[in-house]
Amino acid sequence: ENLDPLRMFAVAAVLGLSRHRVEGALQATMSLLSRCLGTGEDVALVLRDIGVLLVERRKVQMRFYHSFLEAVSGKENLEKGVFKMQELLDMVVPQGVPVAALTSFGSVIVFPEFKREMVQAPLPR
Repeated sequence: ENLDPLRMFAVAAVLGLSRHRVEGALQATMSLLSRCLGTGEDVALVLRDIGVLLVERRKVQMRFYHSFLEAVSGKENLEKGVFKMQELLDMVVPQGVPVAALTSFGSVIVFPEFKREMVQAPLPR
């Protein structure tokens, strides 16, 4: 599928890169992500300043950075809503938390850096 050239130009302008370089990097990222998902690899897509999209054992969950939710909803609304419900609280993480700390399985491939982070397996009970 071809990417929208105008959007690629806008992204390239913001990043100070050529449109072709941005398009190539995006296509390479999507291709590798697709391959990992196709083979059942656990992956984490880091969305800068927003959070982390985790795909583990084909289960998808979003973990939002506290700072992002606060910016979107306001500190007061965040405290009233999110911090009152445990299932929402589980979706909030501090920015800068190691991605491996968010996973419950052995390893995860982190995008867009294309690196593998390992997590120590839980000790048997």
